[in-house]
Amino acid sequence: MTAAIFALAGTLLGILGTLAVELTRSRAEGVQSQREALRLACADFTAAVARMINLTIELKKIEDAEQISSMREAHREARVHYERLRLVAVSQDTQKAGRYALRYTYGLLRLAEGKFSREDERERGPRMLLQDSLMTLYSEVRREMGLRHAADVYREPDEWMGTWRPKSAVDDSSV
Repeated sequence: MTAAIFALAGTLLGILGTLAVELTRSRAEGVQSQREALRLACADFTAAVARMINLTIELKKIEDAEQISSMREAHREARVHYERLRLVAVSQDTQKAGRYALRYTYGLLRLAEGKFSREDERERGPRMLLQDSLMTLYSEVRREMGLRHAADVYREPDEWMGTWRPKSAVDDSSV
C-alpha cells in the first residue's frame, strides 16, 4: 500500500512537473511570437514612412499630380501598417509614437499639395517632427521587444534632414 501511494505521488509530481514545463515553454513561445509580430509591424510601417520620405525628397515642384498620387498611396500604405502596429503593440507610448509619425507624414503630403503647415508643424516643419517621432517609435518598439539599451537608436543629424519645402511652396510664415 505504501508503495502504491509513493508511485501515485511520483506520477502526480511527474505530471505536474511536465505541465509546469509546458506552460513555461508555451508562455515563452507566446512572448517570442508577439515580439516577432511587433518587429514585423514596425518594419512594415517604417518602410512605408521611408517611402513617403523618399517621394518627398524626389518631389520637384508643387502639385506634380503623379508624384502627389504616389505620396497619397504611400501615406495610405503607412496608415494600414500603423493599424497593424496598434494591434500588436502593448505599450500606448509605442502606439502614440507611431501615430505621430503618421501625422507628420501627412504633413509632408500637405506641403507637397501646396497647403499650409498645421500649427504644430510651423516652427520645425513636419520632416523634423517626423524624425523625432520615428526615434521615439524605435526606442519604444525596442523596449517592448526587450532589447537592452532600447533608447540607443542612432539619430541622423538635423542638418541632414534639411528644411524641405517644394520649390513653389507658399510662404506660410506670416500665417
